[in-house]
Amino acid sequence: MDQELKNCQSCKKDFVIEPDDFAFYEKMKVPSPTWCPDCRRMRRFAFTNLWNLYRRPCAKCGKDVITIYSPDKKFIVYCVSCWWADDWDGTEHAIDYNPAKPFLEQVKELNLKTPRLGLESAHLTNTNSDYVNAIAHCKNCYLLFWSDYCENAYYSTFSKSLKDSLDCYRMIDSELCYGSTGCKKCYRTFFSEECDSCTDVWFSRSCSGCTNCFGCINMRNKSYRIFNEQHTREEYFEKLKEFKLNSRIALSEMKKNILEFWVKYPRRVYIGNSLNVNVTGDYINESKNTKDAYMVTNTEDSRFVEFISVASTRDVYDYSGWGNGAEKIYESATIGEGSSDVKFSFQCWPDALDNEYSMYAISCKHVFGCANLKHKQYCILNKEYSKDEYEILSDKIREDMKRNDEYGEFFPIEFSMFAYNETLAQQFFPKTKEEILALGMNWYEGEGNKYSVTKKGNELPDILTETEDAILKEVIGCVECGKAFKIVAGELGLMKKLNLPLPQSCPTCRQTARLARTNLPKLYSRKCAKCGKEIKTSYAPDRPEIVYCEQCYQQEVV
Repeated sequence: MDQELKNCQSCKKDFVIEPDDFAFYEKMKVPSPTWCPDCRRMRRFAFTNLWNLYRRPCAKCGKDVITIYSPDKKFIVYCVSCWWADDWDGTEHAIDYNPAKPFLEQVKELNLKTPRLGLESAHLTNTNSDYVNAIAHCKNCYLLFWSDYCENAYYSTFSKSLKDSLDCYRMIDSELCYGSTGCKKCYRTFFSEECDSCTDVWFSRSCSGCTNCFGCINMRNKSYRIFNEQHTREEYFEKLKEFKLNSRIALSEMKKNILEFWVKYPRRVYIGNSLNVNVTGDYINESKNTKDAYMVTNTEDSRFVEFISVASTRDVYDYSGWGNGAEKIYESATIGEGSSDVKFSFQCWPDALDNEYSMYAISCKHVFGCANLKHKQYCILNKEYSKDEYEILSDKIREDMKRNDEYGEFFPIEFSMFAYNETLAQQFFPKTKEEILALGMNWYEGEGNKYSVTKKGNELPDILTETEDAILKEVIGCVECGKAFKIVAGELGLMKKLNLPLPQSCPTCRQTARLARTNLPKLYSRKCAKCGKEIKTSYAPDRPEIVYCEQCYQQEVV
């Protein structure tokens, strides 16, 4: 089909559907979308509460547990042990399809009556990692979010194979790192961004193959450089002593200076590595024929995708996390680990096959409109059917949905189990409380601070050697928001190993600061600062960064 201009039914702005898009929709046997790409992304994000954790009793065993559902939410919530237990599978709550009612209303009814998983994690693959969310195959982790195959990792998000590290974001195959973002295959990399295969690097950005560098940007295979200038080995280490990197005061001052230095040097049109072919978007690594992508790696023949951290993913559209063998997915979120042929679904994994309009369908195949169902096939609204019965009824339901204008989009945003400001949507598509309520969505006020502060953050010693183990018993008041937080034993041990001062800010404020350094999933038109060619980039035209097209960046930097 030819290119088509449509008007978004959500924001009322025009958007374009390309011929390649129509080819994908035809292959998936779905109609073209009625919402624009940004609104579709926002709708999927509104279903994910990643960072907000609460205490409430498990509805099955009665234990007080950590969950992503605040105590005021009137859902049936199980702790991870009870939810994954073998004494129930979801068919106990099955309902018969009623053609007189809209199908999605029946899915919502089923979702509300079935037990919900307290934390979104593959419980049986994790070890000693209770205070976490959206993780799998992790060991000894604490306040780790949306990550896989990590060990001894703390206060970090969107990571894979991160080990012995703290306060990181978007890290892959890295070890002994602190305060870094977007780094891959790095070792002892501190306060750095978008670095690849670097060792003993501090305050550096967009460096690759570098060792013992400080304050550098756009360096390739260099050593003993400080602010991009070459030094001898002896000069380099003498200078590091002068920087007093074990001092919180010195580190804070250096962070300010480094940002002023980085902005003088060119950025590539998208953030990522050079191992990409025919891609657009931001934070893209080792991908091919992937457009309008955000935070993806090892992705091929895809569009409108984000948060893909585990190789590999191919042939997906409007897909939010996480990969690991996912293919042929459309308008879905948190689908991965060998899943295929999934449409309009949320949290279906592993090895999900032919799932449609389903939520938390775990290891299910050929299911339609199911919720909190485990290890089943040929189910509709959690009721089991024979293969022939399933195919006849599912075809009928699709036709009924099309007549009711229900078919062809992700779940309505009001199906989300969270208030808008609890979700990823608020982070990436921020709205005021008034805007959210006007749109008919919920706002969560929060529980407030329940703990009494015993030590203010600004009372912490400037260097770690002046800190005693008694700090583990203190309740610290964040210097930014006043919220109480604690230092845990594993964290203190790692900070001693790295010889870095303890943080004065709570984990939430530290995470907010890292996210503030990350561009949002929005592309702007501007010109390459070197050749003048028109480019699409996440750096808005009014920002001070110097942005090059890929060709100019490769010529000058690589």
